[in-house]
Amino acid sequence: MNFILKYWIEFLFTMITSLIIYIFKQYMGLKNGIKALLSNEIIRMYELYIDFGYCPSYIKENIEEIYRSYHKLGGNGMITSMVNKIYELPNLKGDLK
Repeated sequence: MNFILKYWIEFLFTMITSLIIYIFKQYMGLKNGIKALLSNEIIRMYELYIDFGYCPSYIKENIEEIYRSYHKLGGNGMITSMVNKIYELPNLKGDLK
């Protein structure tokens, strides 16, 4: 009886450990995928509004929300400078700021 109990405990421990590792890998994949999508959206908006030469305030608020989520997922670097440049753009076409 002890023999069977011992191996069942080892089997269950192995299965639980494998499940935890699988879930962690799935979580990391989703996290990195979402971070990449948020980064891509910020880059797309940066290129669009830099070309326009202005960025409406409601778009800036949207970019701020996207960037906040991106930053919470561990993203930073080049995207931060892009977001800062977008914030510096005037709100309306032809405005000084």
